[in-house]
Amino acid sequence: MTGAVIAAALVSAAIVARGGDDEAPTQTPDIAALAGPLADQELAWEACEFNDDGPPLPGADLSNVECATIKVPRDWRDPDPAVTWDVRISQARNIDPADPDYRTTIITHPGGPYASGLSYGATVQMYTPELRPTTNYVSFDQRGLGQSSHAQCEYEYRYDDPDDRRSAEARAIGEACSQDADVATMTTEQAAYDMDFIRHLLGLKSVTYMGYSYGTWLGTWFGGLFADNIDRMVLDSATDSTQESIQTLYNSAHEGRDRQFRLHMINWMARNDETVGLGADPETIWERYFAATSSPETSQAATLAWNSVNGPVAFSNPIAYPMAASLVSHIITEGETATEPVDPATSAARIINRTELPDELRAAAHERLAQLAKPPVHQPGETVRGTYDHVIEFTACTDGQWTQGLEFWEDFNERTSDVAPLSEQLGLLVTPTCAFWPTDSTMPPVDESFPQTIVLQSELDSMTPFEQGRAAGTGLPNTSLIAVDNESIHGVFPYGTDEVDRPVIDFLLGGDRPARTIVAAAKPLPLEQMTYESWTPLDGNAEHTTDVPRFTDPTIPAETGELGKNPTPQPTPRRGTRSW
Repeated sequence: MTGAVIAAALVSAAIVARGGDDEAPTQTPDIAALAGPLADQELAWEACEFNDDGPPLPGADLSNVECATIKVPRDWRDPDPAVTWDVRISQARNIDPADPDYRTTIITHPGGPYASGLSYGATVQMYTPELRPTTNYVSFDQRGLGQSSHAQCEYEYRYDDPDDRRSAEARAIGEACSQDADVATMTTEQAAYDMDFIRHLLGLKSVTYMGYSYGTWLGTWFGGLFADNIDRMVLDSATDSTQESIQTLYNSAHEGRDRQFRLHMINWMARNDETVGLGADPETIWERYFAATSSPETSQAATLAWNSVNGPVAFSNPIAYPMAASLVSHIITEGETATEPVDPATSAARIINRTELPDELRAAAHERLAQLAKPPVHQPGETVRGTYDHVIEFTACTDGQWTQGLEFWEDFNERTSDVAPLSEQLGLLVTPTCAFWPTDSTMPPVDESFPQTIVLQSELDSMTPFEQGRAAGTGLPNTSLIAVDNESIHGVFPYGTDEVDRPVIDFLLGGDRPARTIVAAAKPLPLEQMTYESWTPLDGNAEHTTDVPRFTDPTIPAETGELGKNPTPQPTPRRGTRSW
C-alpha cells in the first residue's frame, strides 16, 4: 500500500462526530488514527536544556520538570508516519493522572510565536501555587521554534530604491515562502494538532489550555478542532479570533499603541511632573514630543534611541514607564536643542547617555545602536538573496487570507500615520509579508461545543488592543470576559488582586466560569498610590459609552480607584513586545 493510500485511509478513519440533538454535528479529528504508528511512540523523559531565547523565569521551580522529543506528522492534513517533524515538550509533573486527587494538565503557550516556549509550563506553575497539588503543566517549542524542527525558504529581489526596499523584500518573501511545502506546515492549525497529539501521548482524556497573546489565537483553533478533548481554557490578552484572519489585529495594533502612549503613558508623565519634568498637561507633552522629532533626522534619532534601549517594552508592561518617560524627556530635550546638521546616530547616542538606565543596560543599548545605525550593505541594482525562517510570519500569513497587493497597504499606512504617529516613527507602518501571501486556510468553525473559556483583557493594551479582546470575550461561545479598566499590561494573569485572579483560579480548580462580564479595577501605576481614569470608564458590559478621546484630564481618579490600591508591582509572565 502506498504512503498516499495509507494517508487517505487514516484521514477517512480519523473523524468522529460530536454535537447535540439540536445542532448539526461537528467533527473531532481522531489524532491517534491520523498519526498511525507514531501514536504508539514511547516518551523518553530527560533533563531539560533551555536555550537562551527561552530560559526559565527566575524563581521558577524546575525540580519536577523534564523534557522529551516527540515525532509528529510533518503535515497533519496528509499524514505520513515516515515524514515527520520533531516537537520538544516539557512537563512539570506534580501528580500521577491515575491519582484520585488529579484534576488536570494545563498546556501553556506564551505567545509570539517567535521564541522558545519550552520553559513556560514552569512559569505558569510558579504563578498558580493553589493548583499545583492537583495539576501538571506542559509547554512546548512550537514547530519552527527553539528545539523543535525548523523550516525556512529562500528568496531574492532586486535592490533598487532604498525607500522601497521593505516592500520589495516583503513581496519576494511572500511570493517565495507561500509556495514552500515545509513552510506550509508551520501554521496554527498544525500546532493545534500537535497539542492534541501531546495530550494523546501523555495518556490524557482531556487537558486545560492557557494561552497568552498569539496563544489566544492558537487556543481558538485548538478549541474549535478539539473541544471534546479540552476541559476548559483561559485566553489572556486576546486577539479577535471571531475573525477569519489575524490581519484585523495588525490593522488595530498601531492605533492601539499610540492610544496607550497618548492616554496612559503620557497621562502618567503629566501626573509625575516632579520626576519626569515635562509639565502637567498631557497634550503639551505630546505636542512637544512630535515637534522635537519633526525633521527626518530628529525622527530617525528618536527611532534609534527607542529601539536601542528597548523602550517599546513599556507598551507591554507599565512597570517600564519611568524608563520610557526618561527616554521621551531626553528625546524632547535633544530635539529642542538640536543644531544643524543633525547626525541621527550621534544624537541617539546622546539620548541614550542621558536616559536613566543601569550601566549594563546602557552599554547594551550602545551596542544595539551600533548595529542599527550601520549603513545599508547593498547597492542599488544589486540582487539580494536571503533565507527566511520567521514563524510569526508563517502563521500569520497562512492562517487566513490578508488583503493582497501593495496598493491597499500603501493607502492603509498613509491613513494610519495620521492617528498613529509614534507607530510610524518607530518604523512599524510597513508593507507586511502577508500582503503577497495567498492562502485558502480558514479557522475551523466555532460552535456551542466550544470549551468553557475565560478571556482576560486590559483596557489600554497596545499589543492586543481592547477591541480585540472584548470581541473574543463576548463573541466566542461559552466564554466570559474579565476586563481590567485603566490597565495597559499585556498578559493580565496573575494580576495580584482577588477581583481578577480569584475567578480564574476558581475556574481552573473546576468551578464555574463567571456568569457575567467582570470589569475589574486596575492597580496603581509606578510611583502612585491610586488609580486614575485614562480613557473613559467601562460600563458593566465592558463597553465605552463615548468615542476615543484625543486627550483626557490625567488627574481624575478612576471610579474604582480606591479598590485598585496596591502599590506592589504585579508579577507577569515573560512575554515579548511584538504586536501579537
